[in-house]
Amino acid sequence: MTSHPPHDDDSLDPRDPTDPLAARLRAALTSEADMVNPSDDGLQKVRSGVDSTRRPWWQHPGALAVAAAAVLGLLVGGGFSLLGGDDDGNVVAGQPSPSASESSDPPSNSATPSESPSPVPIEGDVYVYYVMDDSDSGPRLYREKRPNIGMDPVQAALAVMFNEPAVDPDYSSPWNGTRLLTYSVSGDTATVDLAAPAGLASEVTRLGVQQIVYTVTANDTSVQRVRLLIDGDPRGGDPLERAPMVDVQGQIWLLGPTQDVTVPSPVEITGVGTAFEGTISWEVRREGSDTVVAEGFTQGGANGEFGEFSDTVELEPGTYEIRAFESSAEDGRPLHVDTKTFTVE
Repeated sequence: MTSHPPHDDDSLDPRDPTDPLAARLRAALTSEADMVNPSDDGLQKVRSGVDSTRRPWWQHPGALAVAAAAVLGLLVGGGFSLLGGDDDGNVVAGQPSPSASESSDPPSNSATPSESPSPVPIEGDVYVYYVMDDSDSGPRLYREKRPNIGMDPVQAALAVMFNEPAVDPDYSSPWNGTRLLTYSVSGDTATVDLAAPAGLASEVTRLGVQQIVYTVTANDTSVQRVRLLIDGDPRGGDPLERAPMVDVQGQIWLLGPTQDVTVPSPVEITGVGTAFEGTISWEVRREGSDTVVAEGFTQGGANGEFGEFSDTVELEPGTYEIRAFESSAEDGRPLHVDTKTFTVE
């Protein structure tokens, strides 16, 4: 005879008359059987299949297996039902987990244990300062807004400054080809360590440093000072704050329309500037023409105090150049000119 290892439910033998659990089982199942009332035809079929020994149903091996499973199910189910959920419907200790068909699908972006969620790209815009030679006051800083390339805003702005030309062809940077080695912030001071640039024109050395300072502080307003290092060596001594705007920033600069943009009419003119009595003038010409097709003036900042200015102009479809400037009080010539080329759709 082949022996079998014992099972946990081998003790559930309903044939044992001394087992109280078996007695309860017999009583329960006999009660259920008494409720069955088959038809004569059905009863005959049942009787024809009954073993001639007519042993009690509960001694039949198949019935024993079913009964054991039913009892175990009642015991297990009853035990878990005692633990159930709380008054708020929350699962508490011992509550069986829902089956796969009952549980909610996991979020589509959930990662498996072997995967890490993809980093979320940083969106938005960054501000990059460039240099333009103002024929009336020397090299000055002018700002462009550029899309973030998916990095920390300061490092993204510096990467654009070092690796990409300005959108406006009148703007340039003495830092072209420079590489950022490290960037860190401690308190209100940022440290920027750059690889030595190929060359830095002496006349824009101070302005070039302020270009870094203005760009960093424009993209992280918690930074008040910048320590600049070149290959680990200090450049400019102690950490530097922004120089006064009137000393380094373009006197008048256009923010809109931006260079090479296509816009509807009426065209919105926006910018920042300072001028005598705050008067900012503007003119629009057809591209490649000296003929003024529209002109006007608006109010900005006055006498060294910078302020925003805005205006609108109706234009026919075509490509234009707009100039913003201060009219000289002496002879009316344009001073501190900034220009942009744009298209009206």
